[in-house]
Amino acid sequence: MNAQPTPTPEEARIMLDRVGQLGAGATAGASWPHIATLLTLGAATSMGTLAMGLTTGAGYVIATIAMCVWVLASIIFMVVFGRSTRLGFKKRWPAYMVAWGVAYVIAILLVSGSNGQNIVGAVVGAVLIAVVTVAGAVIEARS
Repeated sequence: MNAQPTPTPEEARIMLDRVGQLGAGATAGASWPHIATLLTLGAATSMGTLAMGLTTGAGYVIATIAMCVWVLASIIFMVVFGRSTRLGFKKRWPAYMVAWGVAYVIAILLVSGSNGQNIVGAVVGAVLIAVVTVAGAVIEARS
């Protein structure tokens, strides 16, 4: 029934190696939308937290809205372009999000009620978010 001749064991090994290379190549760069999202999320929330810690009134509201727009844009980017992922990414992504969430909560606690006066808290919070998200992006880029 098979119109194609059966490959020799050596030919089969070569074909399997080729399939493995194609699979690795297909997923090698697939997490870049997720890395971009992680970096954008970190940049937006880090700068947003800094701005919220140093402003009051309309400036505070504008900084919060701008931050939310960038967070939403990064998530949409990831959903649209991040169809395939690297091996193990689905296990690492929740850890990145938990680390970012913890850093963001700490940052918000530092700047809450500062009325634009807590420069040290705003900087510490912004740096904490940046470190966590950049570290996650670096880990993912090297995976």
